[in-house]
Amino acid sequence: MEILKKICKFIASMRFAIILLIVVAIDCVVGSLVPQGEQFALYRDSYAERTAAFILAFHLDDVFHSWWFITLVALLCLSVLLCNLTRVKALIRQTKSASDLAHAITETPTATVSGVVDPEPVFKRLHFYRPVKTTVDGKDVLFCCRNRLGFWGAWVCHIGIVLIVLGYAFGQMTLFSTEVYGTPGQTKPIENTPYEVTIDDFQIDRSETGFIEQYVSTLTVKNAETGETQSGTSSVNHPAVLGGFKLYQTASGYATRVTIAEDGVPFESADLCVGEELTIDFLPGLSLYLCAYEPDHDGRPAYQILFFYNGQHMDVGKSYFAPGAVIDMSPYAITLSEPIDYTLLRVKKDSFAWLVALGAVLTSLGLFFALYVVPETLWAIRDEDGTWTVNGKSRKLAPLFVGQFDRAVKGKEAAK
Repeated sequence: MEILKKICKFIASMRFAIILLIVVAIDCVVGSLVPQGEQFALYRDSYAERTAAFILAFHLDDVFHSWWFITLVALLCLSVLLCNLTRVKALIRQTKSASDLAHAITETPTATVSGVVDPEPVFKRLHFYRPVKTTVDGKDVLFCCRNRLGFWGAWVCHIGIVLIVLGYAFGQMTLFSTEVYGTPGQTKPIENTPYEVTIDDFQIDRSETGFIEQYVSTLTVKNAETGETQSGTSSVNHPAVLGGFKLYQTASGYATRVTIAEDGVPFESADLCVGEELTIDFLPGLSLYLCAYEPDHDGRPAYQILFFYNGQHMDVGKSYFAPGAVIDMSPYAITLSEPIDYTLLRVKKDSFAWLVALGAVLTSLGLFFALYVVPETLWAIRDEDGTWTVNGKSRKLAPLFVGQFDRAVKGKEAAK
């Protein structure tokens, strides 16, 4: 039992909590810097074989789901909670004693003055309203306390920190994140969900000098199972919140409209973004891949396109085609349109963002209580000559309180 108490005391200590907080913060930085969920080859190519092996051995490729990260977060939360629980009784006693007249008048005052004719104006100037009038040992006493919530500032702040840590940890463990890209008019599924997003419009706002100022996507998200739809706009630094997802405007690029005709009669059309592959149905096994939109060997803007047949690269004589070019594959012809801007969206869903927000509110509230809601007590005792001795006690910011106290006492209504 004694050993268990020592263990609990150590876990509840501030030193242990600070050490854990630093370690968790370092782990979060590592998880942000090291690409997560990649294959061994990527780490080997990016770092070195030994470093890549170290990353996989210690689960640095999946930090937020690793057993040791979950253990650290659990220990940190347990430590802060135990620390707070052990302080509850002391805080309750402290809060009650601040309003207990018998206890308050035995304390050493932060500021005091004797010979005051009327103490009530002093109470008003110091914003101590409705003081209690009573008698102690046959002497008249005025007593008032305020801001007792200030005792709980650090306690509330610690609870807020715990919620932030839990919200961030659970959020990273359950985070849903994927990418959707396309041109205006296209509807793309949000993978592994019943939702799909339609890109109603995409605009690039430019200044008079041609400088890009903003990317704006007009979007509609639909639940394919229920038919429920929501619409909104997403721009850089202003994500749209639709269907429970946050859609971030991440990037933009070029696409082309590929039109296929037979004997001059168009029968199929599709938008192809850079990095996409289009399967040509009329020739099974044939596909074309849009590598980039960039200058060709003569410096003219052109599409770089590669052809594949059954997964093997086909040499068709050239790989750069100007916008508007017609690729002859008699009796078929493939026409490439002028460049079309496409939008790239990052779709995220964090089920515990609300917990982080609640933790942030409580942390801010706790800091406000701790720094600005100062527990203070003011009491006045009538002396035998009929004048009063006024005493003030401030738990924090004593010099500031003394200055306020002196200015309140020097008022002409309170002077002898």
